[in-house]
Amino acid sequence: MTDIFALLKNAGFAEGFLLPVAPYTDWTSHRNDGLFHPNTAPLADDPKARYPWANAVLICVYPYTPYDDETLVASYYPASNRAYHAMKRLLVMLREAGIRAERAETPYREQLASYGIGSRMDNQLLYLAPYGTYINLQGAMLALPEPVAYTTRREPEEVCDHCGLCKAVCFGAIQGNYAFDWMRCEHTYLEGDPMPLDAMEWLSELLGCMCCQTVCPKNPAGTVPIPDEIRTTLDPVAILRGNRREAGELIGKNLAAGKRLLRQAIVLAANRNRTDALPYLLQLRETDGDRFKNELDYAIKRLQNP
Repeated sequence: MTDIFALLKNAGFAEGFLLPVAPYTDWTSHRNDGLFHPNTAPLADDPKARYPWANAVLICVYPYTPYDDETLVASYYPASNRAYHAMKRLLVMLREAGIRAERAETPYREQLASYGIGSRMDNQLLYLAPYGTYINLQGAMLALPEPVAYTTRREPEEVCDHCGLCKAVCFGAIQGNYAFDWMRCEHTYLEGDPMPLDAMEWLSELLGCMCCQTVCPKNPAGTVPIPDEIRTTLDPVAILRGNRREAGELIGKNLAAGKRLLRQAIVLAANRNRTDALPYLLQLRETDGDRFKNELDYAIKRLQNP
């Protein structure tokens, strides 16, 4: 029989869990109450309905370590891109082994938490020992020979102390005791279209703030140096100059495409007082002034009138 766990490690994951295919009614209820970003609408809260051929959910764990300097971009974003490509490699391996496998769009964190693997935190992330919340999860639906050796269900464990540190550094999304307002989270919403003024004033790094992780006392200590390639490629002025293809190779084409990355580079250049960005901002106002009017007006005014 194919050793699925050996394959996932060969693909680049640290570990994985094989779960039954089951609905997640509590998660669905929360989503219907408006607690989650609208992007969660396509997620399969009843995987059996969407993948009737599958008899197992494989959830793979890709851990990462925060950068010693996350003021440019959180290490989560390059790691999530690497995890995505690790899953693509794994799917190829599984299919070559004769296993039907399809990348799953399901609520991975909810699946693991409801199965007793990992614990929900106030910042809405999943704590999983020994990585803390420094993980990216990728999932696949599988059709395996019966009987399936599912991961043993565990007793749920309460890890979050509700200490309030993540709430204190948050823009306003974390309410405490698991309550969360996604419309106040830079990671899930506040890139906006257009970006709200208070979000522009708050913006301190590209793509979204992950400070709720770095202050959490439950997370492991230790950092890695931010790679020079990340520092130079994701420099906001470099992005304004037009290196979004190179940025996409590091953080994923979805994050680098469209308006999100460019919009945030405009604002971040202003917040960092990067006067060398002014020529590119003025050029953008002529070519894309309608698309980025709010952000360009904010950035140009801030840099011309420090």
